[in-house]
Amino acid sequence: MRRFRTLCSRFAPVILLGAIWLSSARAEAAITLFDSDGWTFQTTGLVAAHYQLIVGDADPLGGGKNLIGGKLLDEGSAADQSQTPPTLTMSNIRSGFIGTQIGFGLSRQISQTVHIDSLLAGSVNGINSNRGQDIAAPKGIDYREAWAQIVSPYGTLKFGRMFGLFASGSAAVVAMAYQYGVGHPCIVDASTIACGSVGAGALYAGFDAAFRYSSPRFAGFQLQVSVTDPNVGNIAKMSPYPRVDTELNFDQTFGGARIRLIGQSMWDRIEKSTPPAGMTPGTVTALTVWGLMGTALLDVGPFSAGGGAWTGAGVGERIPLEASDPANPIAWDNTGTLRHFLGFYGNLQANLGGTTITAGGGELLVKLTDLDLSQNTTTLTLKDQWEGHLTISHKFANVIVANVEYMHWHTDWQDDPSMAGVAGYSHFKQSLNFAGAGLNYIW
Repeated sequence: MRRFRTLCSRFAPVILLGAIWLSSARAEAAITLFDSDGWTFQTTGLVAAHYQLIVGDADPLGGGKNLIGGKLLDEGSAADQSQTPPTLTMSNIRSGFIGTQIGFGLSRQISQTVHIDSLLAGSVNGINSNRGQDIAAPKGIDYREAWAQIVSPYGTLKFGRMFGLFASGSAAVVAMAYQYGVGHPCIVDASTIACGSVGAGALYAGFDAAFRYSSPRFAGFQLQVSVTDPNVGNIAKMSPYPRVDTELNFDQTFGGARIRLIGQSMWDRIEKSTPPAGMTPGTVTALTVWGLMGTALLDVGPFSAGGGAWTGAGVGERIPLEASDPANPIAWDNTGTLRHFLGFYGNLQANLGGTTITAGGGELLVKLTDLDLSQNTTTLTLKDQWEGHLTISHKFANVIVANVEYMHWHTDWQDDPSMAGVAGYSHFKQSLNFAGAGLNYIW
């Protein structure tokens, strides 16, 4: 059983989106299936179902222009169009921010100081049928984690498919409120896991192939460097270099207080080219996507606080270089000019016996490009998105978690430059309320 506690501390949290290892509410249950001769085989997972009620504004139509960012993708016909503007009232029984999933971990003791851990984890891509529209469709499995790591006194080398490094700091704050909840549904025209508070300040690191080195911890400090599969987009698909993420974190306990500080960065250079034309030589243009994030978490007795901020160019609304709308990405405009982003996020939490109460919010601000602000723009871009939330969860016998929650979400798109000075004009916006309750079974 020598490796049992070590493996649990790495394995059980990773199945929960790779973020919970930073949270104050660590997974407490894992099942050891085999432990002999230096080999340990375990399983952990989560099964959940949530009821969610959505009430508020339907997606704006954009007045003939494409809206970039925001939006629920409510299919139009799901809205009450008898009112102006159309409204949305929608019930759903669905997956939460942490989808239904299971993982299997294998640890091998090589010597007194060296061991190898590995994890294979799969998640169901939404448990519901999209309100009966996909009732006959089989549920897909997303193999989010498939990695091994060599752990030695000189550090840890991890390789395979894993939760990303950049933005994992904000994931720890999001998990304070939505480890057992839903939050923003991401989209409502398909069966999927939810977004929690991601998109209104907080980011989601995503999963990808990588090599990652983590140094030994010294005086509370640890350095991590990750070389990751690069991200490209609709107008720049040349990738001469891998993406590089870094993290310097500090984790220390002072008396009854535990403090964690996390500084992260991301660098991703991608390129686009034009062919020669007559006497005009061809060109290669480089786009440097970058991000910086700082997160702090504090635990004192039954109380916890977490928050942070990030900024960057070409990063996106929810996931670095996300492609939810490949034809109109929010990371850059149609000329390839990167949009700049600034996000804030935070939570306060009280742990009262088996009951956890969390309140918080966040905001995302987008700096528009010259094309966005020109009379020729064919799109209207998200410029401000914020949310506030309250969640209450209660754990029964350390395996069943009941959760109730409420979130208010608001999105503002930019003013239409072609409508400047037009009397009565108002920019497109959307206000939504998400309320619900759910049950989780963890092991």
